[in-house]
Amino acid sequence: MTILTTGILVVILMVIGVGVAITGVHLERNELQAMADGSALAASQAFDEAQLYAPGASAATTPAVTRDRARRAAADYLQAYPSGSTRLRDARIDRLDVAEDGTVTVVLVARVDPPLVDWFTRRTGTAVTIRASGDARSR
Repeated sequence: MTILTTGILVVILMVIGVGVAITGVHLERNELQAMADGSALAASQAFDEAQLYAPGASAATTPAVTRDRARRAAADYLQAYPSGSTRLRDARIDRLDVAEDGTVTVVLVARVDPPLVDWFTRRTGTAVTIRASGDARSR
């Protein structure tokens, strides 16, 4: 009876541990999603103000956002973003697209160390890679 109880207890603890790790990774993905949304918004506002107020520009004109300015603004936002997470690391811009209508899409990639096994993932470099995408339009 003791062996059976011990076996069941081990299985229950493993299921709880996996659930905690999955929940931790999901929470860090939510943090990365907030970073992607903010960096997309910052990138969509990186248009040239002189072009916006140039003679002949109207309120219906979509300001032109260049890819270089958008990437710089998104990178600056990521640099200044106050992430309080100790598990989320190496967040970087994986892809940045600027559509003709002024929509900026930013895809971020980061690595996360799941709770309960973060001591192992940090030592071995086997962290989980997560992605998040954010869109914003300058209008």
